[in-house]
Amino acid sequence: MKARGYGRILNIASLAGHVPGSAGHTLYAASKAYLIKFSQSLALECAGTGVHVTAVCPGFTRSEFHDVTGSRELVSKMPDFMWMDAPTVARQGLEAVEAGKAVYVNGRVNNAIKGLFKLLPDALALRMVAKQGRRFRTGPRQG
Repeated sequence: MKARGYGRILNIASLAGHVPGSAGHTLYAASKAYLIKFSQSLALECAGTGVHVTAVCPGFTRSEFHDVTGSRELVSKMPDFMWMDAPTVARQGLEAVEAGKAVYVNGRVNNAIKGLFKLLPDALALRMVAKQGRRFRTGPRQG
């Protein structure tokens, strides 16, 4: 790609790479965080060569992903405003790599979540993720 002076590399990361991993999803969050940093570094290496590198970071996306991972029932508890459709996520990713953005977070809600976690101290962010993870797995308290 460098020799041609043109190329596009689109890595599919996740919003999970920007927030602490919840119990049971430790490797997923860590691998997505790695992919984001890898993409940023590779984008720097390729700067000025005509090769663009982008890590796309969608949140919850309507696709077969949750069927394959066996988490469909669990994620069905998420409110509708948290979800994006796959064609929109894909189009935004292509636009981001063409624009030369090293990291692109899809959607306003996901950008707000990323921004919030960036401001929080790690200890508080971890407590929030743990609490939300428990609520997510067990449902709302009856009382």
